Amino acid sequence: MHLLLIYTGEFRTKNAPIGGIFQLNQAKLLTNSISKVNILNPSIISPRFFFKSKNFDDVKKLEKVRIYQSYRKNIFPKKIDICNYILRKKYENLSLDLFEKYIEDNGLPDMCHVFDIRFGLVAGNIIKKKFNIPYIFSEYCVETANKTLNLNKNYMDKYVRPSLNRCDYIALPSKKFAKKFKKFIGLKKKINILPPVIPQDLNYYSSYKSSKTFNFIIVSRLDKNKNIETPIKAFTKLNNKNIKLLIIGDGPERSNIEKYLIDKRIKLFKNLTRDQMLNKLSNSDCIICSSFHETFGVGLVEAAYFGLSIISSNCEGPSEIVNKINGILLKKNIVNFYIKAMTLIISKKKRFNSIQIKKDVLARYGKLAYFKKFRIISNNLL
Repeated sequence: MHLLLIYTGEFRTKNAPIGGIFQLNQAKLLTNSISKVNILNPSIISPRFFFKSKNFDDVKKLEKVRIYQSYRKNIFPKKIDICNYILRKKYENLSLDLFEKYIEDNGLPDMCHVFDIRFGLVAGNIIKKKFNIPYIFSEYCVETANKTLNLNKNYMDKYVRPSLNRCDYIALPSKKFAKKFKKFIGLKKKINILPPVIPQDLNYYSSYKSSKTFNFIIVSRLDKNKNIETPIKAFTKLNNKNIKLLIIGDGPERSNIEKYLIDKRIKLFKNLTRDQMLNKLSNSDCIICSSFHETFGVGLVEAAYFGLSIISSNCEGPSEIVNKINGILLKKNIVNFYIKAMTLIISKKKRFNSIQIKKDVLARYGKLAYFKKFRIISNNLL
């Protein structure tokens, strides 16, 4: 089988260092069982980076995966309603031009897997229309869960919903997110569940847990939806010198987070590479997620792979990841509940076995589980 993944964001650029990581992980994994898996990456560069960026076309190879890229400057902000129509046409033309170049080198794929409701859907739809290539659609954007995605009703009715109804398969990362997505879009079409696979690069990191300190860790974008201040406030109320809270991330709420650094047990790390982040994650003890909404929760799965316990708010994806084996799912996303959960884990009154945590997460989200689910979808599709 020949599979083409289509990603319309910036792919591992300076502005988006982990952009396309889900798609690259999927492609690398599936090359072991599928004859050909590549990535198409048409992208319109945001006006925020207009003077720092430039148009370019490139074909690069990462292991067995070839990535075809075409980036174009754009003067229209992606988040302004009226520009959706203009950008849709730009993405159609850019995607078709890049796809024609791709098939000159590789021939027609048997199917595509596209991501992103705003522009990935445009690429998948126009390629299906012109070349009759079936495609799977997936979405990880949290704005479709909390209903803040900036698409006006007219555009949604005229382009988004009809395109989703025409696609061959919709595969979303969690059941609760799928339910909210279906309601948000107003879809009647069946939605299937396909969580992202555990990244294979985790194999290169070893865990070393210090017996002197207990490290809580938060790996997250610092924005209002992530609700980072709530677990920080809880942590500051814990009277224990042998605990630390590591926060890895950056975003618009950073200034509000920095005021808590007066507590020397709290450390904030921004602009870490993935290697640096994974080193800190693998050597921590418990990961915390305090989001109001999450489509899945890859950070929690990565932490569980290293045997970390989990404390999480009861939002979409995490509510399906956290279980009795790996952690505590909070009934309320408030300070007192975090205090109680942290205290239980520090005192070992709530014990979690790191070996069992890893074994459980691999059984549910490892490569064998992913192969099985993807094979069912691709067989049905083809």
